[in-house]
Amino acid sequence: MPLKIETFPAGSLETNAYLVIDDAMGAAIVIDAPEGIAAMVGPAIRDGDYRVERIVVTHGHWAHIAGLAALARELAVPVAIHPLVLDRVERPAADLPVAVEPWSPEERLDEGDTVTVGGHTFAVLHLPGHDPGHIVLHDPSEGVVLGGDVLFPGGHGRTDIPGSDQVAMDRSLARLAALPDATVVYPGHGAPATIGAERGWLPTGSGGAER
Repeated sequence: MPLKIETFPAGSLETNAYLVIDDAMGAAIVIDAPEGIAAMVGPAIRDGDYRVERIVVTHGHWAHIAGLAALARELAVPVAIHPLVLDRVERPAADLPVAVEPWSPEERLDEGDTVTVGGHTFAVLHLPGHDPGHIVLHDPSEGVVLGGDVLFPGGHGRTDIPGSDQVAMDRSLARLAALPDATVVYPGHGAPATIGAERGWLPTGSGGAER
């Protein structure tokens, strides 16, 4: 059965959290945890009687982790992150735009790992550039990428902030450009993109606005 993906924009930057569901098996995961997300996604999980198996964090920027501790407590499930994000989750900076409560993630995800949602298997791709510990989840059978802040319609994640790297971003975008045109990328902010629609400026990012 196809995946069901519900989008929950939350926090001051309207960061997208995603509830990714295999309806046939009642299994689900949550992608990213912006501020206030627990109160938003919790009712949807209860109404659907979904069995959430983990929270996956795409990267360590505050807008994607500000609600992580509250969400992890609410759902009582493991949190999975890239190793390069660990320090920022366990010891958030004190000068962030919003207070981020520390949390200790239980699982690590890196290139070559997989994440299952019921009968669906996502490949973990490590795609740095916007953030050194940035990962995305790719389900080739469904043509879906849960992409965090790598690719947006018409642009890519910012590379003018600490820890970012335009050369690494270009390599990451080139990897996405190798996917089929019909692949849908669900980004960390705003509306989904397709590889086909963005192919004109991939893989270098020239002509695309940063976010």
